[in-house]
Amino acid sequence: MNRITSALLITLALAVAATAQLPSPSRPGPLRVAMLSDGGSFSDSSFSQNCREGLEELLYSGTPIYVQFAEPITPANFERKLTALAERDYRLILGIGYRMADAVQNVAASYPRTLFASVDGDFEDIPHNVWVLTFQVDECAFPAGYLAAAWADLQDPQDPAIGWVGGVDCESVNQFVVGFRNGAQHYNEIKNRQVRILGDYVGSFGDFAGGKKLALKLLDDGADVIFGVGSISGNGGIAAAKERGKWAIGVDTDQYNTLVDYRDVLLTSCLKRMDRAVKQVVIAALENQFWGGSRYIGNLTNHGVGLASYHDYADKIPERLQKEIVDIQRRILDGSIETGWPAKPAVQKKARAKAAEPAAEAAAAAP
Repeated sequence: MNRITSALLITLALAVAATAQLPSPSRPGPLRVAMLSDGGSFSDSSFSQNCREGLEELLYSGTPIYVQFAEPITPANFERKLTALAERDYRLILGIGYRMADAVQNVAASYPRTLFASVDGDFEDIPHNVWVLTFQVDECAFPAGYLAAAWADLQDPQDPAIGWVGGVDCESVNQFVVGFRNGAQHYNEIKNRQVRILGDYVGSFGDFAGGKKLALKLLDDGADVIFGVGSISGNGGIAAAKERGKWAIGVDTDQYNTLVDYRDVLLTSCLKRMDRAVKQVVIAALENQFWGGSRYIGNLTNHGVGLASYHDYADKIPERLQKEIVDIQRRILDGSIETGWPAKPAVQKKARAKAAEPAAEAAAAAP
């Protein structure tokens, strides 16, 4: 079964199940929502900021929610902070980042009437009151890698090279990196070219100077395009590309809008639409439609991932290349191209029908 068929079946299943649920009761006050970062800044112009903006869009539109943000905190404090928020009657608590996953799972078990969402933090045994939000980012990184290789080949045909700057060696970063490298390699194979692929990890998500230093080394080694995958550290990589008069590809959000000083070097960005997923979770909690015990997967099919606009490069990237990028995305969807990263199934547990009841009660009890 290919990815698009699987996604359609999942969508149909969710739609059927949702129609069987009762409409949300009226509430006397706003839903109390808390969002905790696993250490990243909510002003990182990337991952955490994208999550924050999802909540802010709801606030600005008049959605009846009260919001508390908390960052950064260390892993030793995750469970204590989550517990404190649950005790303070926050009815929906969003843990942001893969390092938060274990703490969310543990605290959720102790507070079965509180709703939790784990953004980018996954686990196999999902509690009935937790909605796991994951993203098949390899599906956007693969065409980004193809674009980077093609652009490098156009700009430096004698010795084209691309580089990636990773924050930390972890699954959420490596999923981007694997897709990016394999997309570039796909370009090499079908074009019979030898675009070099460079890259390394900074060892931190918050080290702008370290990301810039690593990227400068990659640029010294011949990289023409830098892919910054690592929040603030990745932003340092983009800054290095601008300093050397080269090009970059952003990550998580459309960094053309968040890194305005670097717009002139950004070809595009790999979108990881956590803002949309966050909004979906909050609205579901408000409407008594919270999918506890389940895993959401943002992908190309449901527009949970994708490529941002080419913006200033829309007229500079050859039309032929733009069409090739569209075709690659289509072939990822129909399964004729594999990104090299295994697709993870969305989870709709058999037990979810039983587990949804206490989760729904928790949502209905929210002030």
